[in-house]
Amino acid sequence: MTSGPGTPDAEVIAAAVRTAPAVAALDTGGLHMVVTLLPGRRVDGVQVTDERVTVSVVVAQGVPIPLLIDQVRTRVAPLTGGRPVDVHVADLQLAAEEQPALPPGRSA
Repeated sequence: MTSGPGTPDAEVIAAAVRTAPAVAALDTGGLHMVVTLLPGRRVDGVQVTDERVTVSVVVAQGVPIPLLIDQVRTRVAPLTGGRPVDVHVADLQLAAEEQPALPPGRSA
């Protein structure tokens, strides 16, 4: 992780990602955590390094992945100080009408 003058602001990036219609939510990314640790708090779904910015998202159902990536990169690129933007799709948000495979509280 990187911090200091000229470092992209993870909270500003997270807010920009959330404005993309194709993004249902930010996500920590699973086994390879995509988070930015700040004093007393963390920003889930955004990781800033000296080389790149990675965002991890939950995509809204029915959205083509290339469209999602375009929406995210368009919003984030101006905030990264020239770093490339990697977009990780961590999950798919199902439509509200869809029922989970198992009732709450039951496991396979």
